[in-house]
Amino acid sequence: MIKLALYSACVGGFINLRKWQPENEEVVSELINLEIGIKNKKGSDGFTFNLVTPQGFQLLLREKGIIATRRPLLIVERYDFGQIWNSLEEIIASCQDDSWSLCVEKLKKYFDWEYDNYKEK
Repeated sequence: MIKLALYSACVGGFINLRKWQPENEEVVSELINLEIGIKNKKGSDGFTFNLVTPQGFQLLLREKGIIATRRPLLIVERYDFGQIWNSLEEIIASCQDDSWSLCVEKLKKYFDWEYDNYKEK
């Protein structure tokens, strides 16, 4: 069984999620970039998801008029780093399998994968 590890999580690709703090913990709508790989091995693949709160949804609706295109989603009542990190670790642990490709198939149920729809030339 391959054990997976969450190597990094960033807001918008640049700010470490551990250090980031929203202006308002109840109004969040951010793209989160994850680096997930095999535990104790070099290398990882990029995955993304949208972190939103109910009030963040409302803000999107007011600003853009539509929210249905924002997927995949992790919906939280308010921003709480510890709770979010624990949820991510639980999700990632549930995606462990016998090969990296099987792990990725499971991870893709929760996150967008950087190589989705990639075609070699």
